[in-house]
Amino acid sequence: MPKRYLLLLLLILPLALSGCFFKKPVNENINQANDFAIYRSADLNGFSFAAKYPKSWQLAEQSTGKYGDFKDGVSFTNSNETIGVAILNAEDRAMVLNTFNIESQSQTEVNATLANDIFGTGMKGELGDRFEAVLAENGAYLILIKTNVPGSADFQKFLNDFSFTKLNGVADKNISLKIYFDDGRAADVDCQAGVPKTVTIERPSDDLALIPKVTQLLIQLSVTEELAKENLITGIPLNTRLLSFGYENNKAIVNFNADLNEGGGSCLMAMRRSQIEKTIKALNDVSDLQIKEVEIQVEGETETALQP
Repeated sequence: MPKRYLLLLLLILPLALSGCFFKKPVNENINQANDFAIYRSADLNGFSFAAKYPKSWQLAEQSTGKYGDFKDGVSFTNSNETIGVAILNAEDRAMVLNTFNIESQSQTEVNATLANDIFGTGMKGELGDRFEAVLAENGAYLILIKTNVPGSADFQKFLNDFSFTKLNGVADKNISLKIYFDDGRAADVDCQAGVPKTVTIERPSDDLALIPKVTQLLIQLSVTEELAKENLITGIPLNTRLLSFGYENNKAIVNFNADLNEGGGSCLMAMRRSQIEKTIKALNDVSDLQIKEVEIQVEGETETALQP
């Protein structure tokens, strides 16, 4: 992307966030039954996005001309906050990140796609207001979603409802995953999983999908009779199921059914936790994930998970 287009597009968002494009008063009293609208972008070489936003917010579209008539800058604003969406070229990722005064970054997800959650203070060389932005890569494009109210509930809801057509960045290839068990030949049981079993699968189009995949593999391979043939032991109960997963601030969140809590004392529960945490964190070695913490839930509860 020529630098002039990139700078023009990145300038759109600060202007929008300052309210320059929105002068119409906001009506806060709207019918709760019809209080949301859906913005759908045009098609861009198979890519498009959709955003759900309150009807009381004002919408503005901008185009740099880089993609013809495609609106590569869209903003949604109310009286206190503006959320901007910008579409850029994936090859300009480093240039985009270098444009802003970034204070911190962590990994998160948007539309089940790995993304960066960025906090900063405007563009480099300028004294700007604080912002939060989520940057996701999709095929040949970058999706930058930015707010001038970091951590706002409206921004989180916007991200949760934001969707886009997924494009393949590179051809799929195989990936080897480590699934952790305990050594059945050890004389002393230390309640920790220390032996990985390697499984090769077809790599999903997005690394975020590896979290549920590796968790499901741990459950599927936890067949006591089969593991015994390899001198391995598992603590995962047979009927365990993964109900949901998430990823936020470099933390993988895995939610299981109640069977994960069934039976066993403190050693067995520690074994289960160790198997899950080590198996998921091992993804850091074979993907772009940077998992620092694993939160284990049972039926949506954290405090009661894996208690003896």
